[in-house]
Amino acid sequence: MTEILSPKPIKSAVIVSTVFRRPVSGAIREIAKLLKAMGVEVFLDPNTSIGFNIPELKCVSRREMRELDLIIVVGGDGSVLGAARTLVDLKVPMLGVNRGHLGLLTDVSPSDLKENLTKIVSGRYTIEQRTVLDVRISREDEDGAGELIGQSIATNETVIHSGMMAHMMTFRVSIDGRYMYTLRGDGIIVNTPTGSTAYSLSAGGSIIEPHLDVLALVPMFPQSLNCSPIIIPGKSEVKIEFENTDREEAELIAINCDGQVTMRADNRCTVYIRQHRVPLTLIHPEGYDYYSLLRQKLGWGQGLV
Repeated sequence: MTEILSPKPIKSAVIVSTVFRRPVSGAIREIAKLLKAMGVEVFLDPNTSIGFNIPELKCVSRREMRELDLIIVVGGDGSVLGAARTLVDLKVPMLGVNRGHLGLLTDVSPSDLKENLTKIVSGRYTIEQRTVLDVRISREDEDGAGELIGQSIATNETVIHSGMMAHMMTFRVSIDGRYMYTLRGDGIIVNTPTGSTAYSLSAGGSIIEPHLDVLALVPMFPQSLNCSPIIIPGKSEVKIEFENTDREEAELIAINCDGQVTMRADNRCTVYIRQHRVPLTLIHPEGYDYYSLLRQKLGWGQGLV
């Protein structure tokens, strides 16, 4: 069951950023100044403290971050994805402040920073929990014993491919232990609703409302024209096996999470994908509208000329 959370005033926050550029340093100082003026205790996480020279802000350990009310991620959507991968298990709500480009996850812009922070600190915000993927790669030995050789989590998607451009592979997909299909193509995308507006959308997948408890499977350039994307229940376990060729050397497989972490395996391995035990908790300022965000960011309804 997903935990039901209620908005509450913010009394402490930690600022996180992996974009080590001078303008971001100014943004961090501005956010900290605004929050302190509102009576919020402000910290930096260890990596941000090392990357920026901001001695007036104390550094807080990972364990201490569990007791704080809010994690503020300064950067683009990629920064939120990276922070989610390392901090989701802390179960602390996360807010994205956009210093990047698209900004579907970082919905607070610099132009309305003070207004939105004021709302959030006073408890005027909405809470949204997003599905996170748990990705595991295993290999069985000759006795049938499984060995875990790779593991990561992903907020957007997991992309399984050969690691080579325009190089086909054959894989077998099962859902909850039931065989679905064997497909020959460049790869497959398994994405969350959050990731439906990312790589999956470019590959022909559907946009999925973030609150829906589903996963999507999107084939990448399948050889067969009758293989369509499919949406499955969110609690499903996806099992992907690969065709073993007669060649002595195993063929390499790449498993990429959110475009940021790539794990290497071969076609003698099996990939298991399911929901992570802890969802990502995002908060949005009062007045957040997902459809309005899509219109703005994806240009819905705009003329072609």
